[in-house]
Amino acid sequence: MKTELDRYPWLWDVDLDNAAFEDVLRGRKTAAGLDTDWAMLRLIEYAPYREIKRLLPVGDFLRKWPELMAHVRSESRRRGMDFLVAWIQRGTAAHA
Repeated sequence: MKTELDRYPWLWDVDLDNAAFEDVLRGRKTAAGLDTDWAMLRLIEYAPYREIKRLLPVGDFLRKWPELMAHVRSESRRRGMDFLVAWIQRGTAAHA
């Protein structure tokens, strides 16, 4: 049985522990129809920036962001992620 300590708070409605979520996020596996795009969107929409920065696979994110951005509901999150993309692309990010 998974405990709350094994689950990120943004996984309240899915039966994934942290390791399984990270595997889906990195494309190592899918889970019940959940794929990398779903995991990136979940992370972007619900995780605090500190966790986004820690977990986001930068290369995949940069490649997929133009397609994913239309699915992010929060305008402020979209603007924030647009800023992050520009910051990384300028080479000023200590993100990676």
